[in-house]
Amino acid sequence: MRALLVGRFQPLHWGHVKAVEWLLSQHDEVVIAIGSADKAFTPDNPFTPGERIEMFRRHFGPDRRLLFCTVPDTNGPSSIWGAYLRHWCPPHHVVYSNNPWVAISLRHWGVEVRGHPHFGDYSATAVRQLMAKGDDSWRALVPPAVAQYIDEIGGVERVRLLHDNVYKWGR
Repeated sequence: MRALLVGRFQPLHWGHVKAVEWLLSQHDEVVIAIGSADKAFTPDNPFTPGERIEMFRRHFGPDRRLLFCTVPDTNGPSSIWGAYLRHWCPPHHVVYSNNPWVAISLRHWGVEVRGHPHFGDYSATAVRQLMAKGDDSWRALVPPAVAQYIDEIGGVERVRLLHDNVYKWGR
């Protein structure tokens, strides 16, 4: 059976990793749906879809049981989000998300949505906030391969610049 996990993964952190590992122990394959794929270089979405997929590949390696798709935001009615997911992603049997909006939007389309266990108190928002402050403790919240990749692409500098400009010029 194939499961799908929805997230923005901005960036991939240990909570995401543990959820994926749990899903791989429960299902034959897992599709990682990179949400807000049309957003990048903003304070809330500093990394591109390709960079987010690369974070997964750097940590998990070439696991053939992981598939990827990118799904843009609807920028409008949330009721069509289920159609977006079906259009942009490989077929799947069940979707996992702990986001109530995702669950309601997909159930509207008859999609089975299940919650997954929480694996610690991890937050990509907290990771980005630490990066923006120049606090290196963010590194403990993400896998080492992800931290290394973020360094390679100048991710911390990007997050700091985006954060500083929001407060300098407003959103």
